[in-house]
Amino acid sequence: MSKVKVSIVIPTLNSSETLEKCLASIKANTTKYEYEIIVVDASSSDETTEIAKKYADKVLDGVPFRINRNKGVENAEGNIICFTDSDCIVPENWINDLADGLLRLNRRDGKVVGVGGGNVPFLENPSITELSISKAIRSPLVSFGARNVTTYKTEREILYNPPMNSAYFKKALEEVGGFGEEFRVGEDLELDAKLTERGYRLYYLPKILVQHKHRSTFEKFNKQMKEFGKARIRVGRKYKKYLKFYHYGPAFLCLMTFSPLVFIPLGMGIINGLYVSIKERNTRLLSLVMRLTMLFYVNYGLGELSQLIKPEPVKE
Repeated sequence: MSKVKVSIVIPTLNSSETLEKCLASIKANTTKYEYEIIVVDASSSDETTEIAKKYADKVLDGVPFRINRNKGVENAEGNIICFTDSDCIVPENWINDLADGLLRLNRRDGKVVGVGGGNVPFLENPSITELSISKAIRSPLVSFGARNVTTYKTEREILYNPPMNSAYFKKALEEVGGFGEEFRVGEDLELDAKLTERGYRLYYLPKILVQHKHRSTFEKFNKQMKEFGKARIRVGRKYKKYLKFYHYGPAFLCLMTFSPLVFIPLGMGIINGLYVSIKERNTRLLSLVMRLTMLFYVNYGLGELSQLIKPEPVKE
């Protein structure tokens, strides 16, 4: 690749509370690469687009959320596309580290077309609810090692990189048709599935960590988990290696919650609450993490069961 230009694509919707810090962190990067920032907004009703125009090179407004990352790629001038979310803060070497890592691995193996890093909670004067959600979602009996909340110590090949902290060659994205566009959740998992089905490879880079703000209320947490459960089954049915036997665990635990076997998920919730509260040395987290663990099993499980029983129709 003779000349590298990086395009950074950020999808938004009513993100005024977090977007400015995200964009400022990107602008604070010192990088050897020419780059552009593209914000793709899904018709926000707050000040999101006004904030975006202060920092971004391109602001695309009125783009449905299901297709906003693809629309960003379509309007990108770069041959490397970096993705993050509007509720993330990136480190000062983020652009260099992602682009350097992608180019290095691709030189070694031309099949490597995407890389990504991990994320850690972004907590700024959090409420006890927000703190408990950020800890519960990363705890062993909720995360079960899920890629989107797990960090690894070593570089490794993986099947999936969440788009809050990732980079791809634009050519590879165009070849497979980009992110899925049928649903608002799971489109990123489908992208990586399409790439790996064609023999391309994805890698995790351990030193690149963004700060990510998690959901701040139980209601938002419940809704997100239910959508995640639906997405896992939808994508897994189409791409079999993305749906293993253990992915059905929440569905079984959900069913147990409404049966005489309720003591099993309840016991797991108690164990998880104890684990987090002891680890964090905060007894206030005990009951909240117990509750969140149970809510995870119920809502993620209901999402899975809904797709297993009656698959959701494609949204227009």
